[in-house]
Amino acid sequence: MQYGPIIQSGSKAFGRNAAVLIGFTVVYSVVAGLLYLALKEVTLAIATSESPSWTLLVSSLALAVLKVLVHLIGSLALVNGALMAARGQTFRFAQLFSETQQLFNMLGLHVFAAVAVLAGLLAFGLPGVYLSVGYWLAAFWLVDRKQSFLDAMAGSRRMITPHWFDVAVLLIVVGCIAGVGTLAFGFGLLVTTPLALCIAASAYLRLSEAG
Repeated sequence: MQYGPIIQSGSKAFGRNAAVLIGFTVVYSVVAGLLYLALKEVTLAIATSESPSWTLLVSSLALAVLKVLVHLIGSLALVNGALMAARGQTFRFAQLFSETQQLFNMLGLHVFAAVAVLAGLLAFGLPGVYLSVGYWLAAFWLVDRKQSFLDAMAGSRRMITPHWFDVAVLLIVVGCIAGVGTLAFGFGLLVTTPLALCIAASAYLRLSEAG
């Protein structure tokens, strides 16, 4: 794999749609943050109450479900946007939500991939490391090919395995790029997160063409 062209391609893709991607990331972060604070307050109220009311319990459950939904919708929108950008497209804010029908597939992907990686880490560690790299591009596969989360996981692993060490290095580089966003009190993540996803989308397209 040629890291330079992939990073350059991803950076250009981000640059063409920076306003939309950063704007969405800001909105998503604000909504997710408000839900987190609301859930924290309700949870604290339940913990400090001797007999929590049904209203508090139902509110806690509703906020938890809403938090998961916002996370899934945000993930889908950013992956979709990164794919469109990596393909040279420019798009409007509303177009980020064109793949929301994949909501439950994305939920399955998050749950099953996390369980598989955790099980692999518990089984001597190496299988978990292998799977964490192998499933890195599964979300892009899912959104791009409209397949089930199990097919996306298998497809991503199959695509990455012949290039596993190269992809692992690229994943570390992308992680470092995203990690730079933690500077300036974390506000840089509003830029580096969509940038890192655009680079990942560019890697996905390159590997898809190679396969």
